[in-house]
Amino acid sequence: MRARTWLAAIAMTAAIVTLPTAAHADDTPLVTTGPVFNDPSGDVTAQKEILTKIGRLTQGATTGSRIRISIYLMWSQWIADELVKAAARGVSVQVIADSDSDSTAYTSLKNALGTDTTAASWVLTCPQDSACLSQDPNPDDAYTTVNHNKFFLFSETTGTSASGATPVRDVVLQTSSNLTGDDLTLAWNDAMIVTGNSALHQAYADYFEDLRAAGSGESARVADYPVETQAGVAKLYLFPRATTDPVLNILNTVDDPVGTNAVCHGNSTGYGTSDGRTVVRVAMHQITRLAVARKLWELDNAGCYVDIVYHWLDESASGAVAAQLAAPTAYGGIALHRMDENTDGFYTHSKYLLVEGTYKGLADQKIVWTGSHTYTVRALQGNDEALLKYDDPAVHDAYRLNFWHQRSAADVAP
Repeated sequence: MRARTWLAAIAMTAAIVTLPTAAHADDTPLVTTGPVFNDPSGDVTAQKEILTKIGRLTQGATTGSRIRISIYLMWSQWIADELVKAAARGVSVQVIADSDSDSTAYTSLKNALGTDTTAASWVLTCPQDSACLSQDPNPDDAYTTVNHNKFFLFSETTGTSASGATPVRDVVLQTSSNLTGDDLTLAWNDAMIVTGNSALHQAYADYFEDLRAAGSGESARVADYPVETQAGVAKLYLFPRATTDPVLNILNTVDDPVGTNAVCHGNSTGYGTSDGRTVVRVAMHQITRLAVARKLWELDNAGCYVDIVYHWLDESASGAVAAQLAAPTAYGGIALHRMDENTDGFYTHSKYLLVEGTYKGLADQKIVWTGSHTYTVRALQGNDEALLKYDDPAVHDAYRLNFWHQRSAADVAP
């Protein structure tokens, strides 16, 4: 994550974005498990797919239900207005935001709901220049910690403002997108929706409560929050981490050999490469963790096909991460695709990892990890972050198609 000075520039963009005010032509509820993607290069509808989904879920929240949101940048006036409307019809609306959410939209939401966290509805702002739960590991450096979360919890919603729709319970929407103008028109983002998974919804709710308690000063911030919850085919990983790196742990299991096959080999036809090698795909806003870059290189060198779309690498002039990822391997090297707004017109703001092939000693796996968590040192050690795993071939294949779209956009010649 870059220092906070970049926020002033994109705030101007957010201020002039026209947000949706009308429903889709087909306003039937679509509250089902699966991903949603925006396309900043598309028309207004494509750009606003994630934003519109959040709005529809808010509009469909039933009286007596609860909405919980933890967000880095809450700059959408439309979403703020829909949340106020939900509270007015008897929905408990609770919002935790980073101090960088200072905007007209956020202020109007806070003024409407109040800041009393013992009430049914409220807004809490994390302390200035600080995450809510995470303790700053290096308070003397140029970077501040943030509540970088981007998740939305709905205890019950129909997903539509239309009457007569059937409500769905325990809805989790985990996204890479902030509620800003750039996240619509410049940045590729994704959102994973999980419905009816009470264990996952509760894990997020428990985390939300810890964010609230620390952000309000009721409990101390922490340097290490090694909380992981398996919930069926979903798994939630939370941050900060002081001694372990969940992303590195995930990658370390990709090269577990399957039977007598060589590492990264042994998959069936239709999984991975044409010769059965595992494919690792990463769409990542920024990578600064050298250990993660080294492991990705090792996987490619062992026979996996590693394919990366990225916006930024490194944070220092040394360029160690970039050099590691670009180093030759026994299989030709990692496929690197930079997408930059100055060259391509857009950038990736996604933060997902796809594994198609071997994982934990099993072949033919198709798994997605997504969320707010960038592969940066600050995201690991200093931010409030969430990473969601989802083990489902259909979900993986939808993300794979999105990856191909982003890769094509990144490979457009300047």
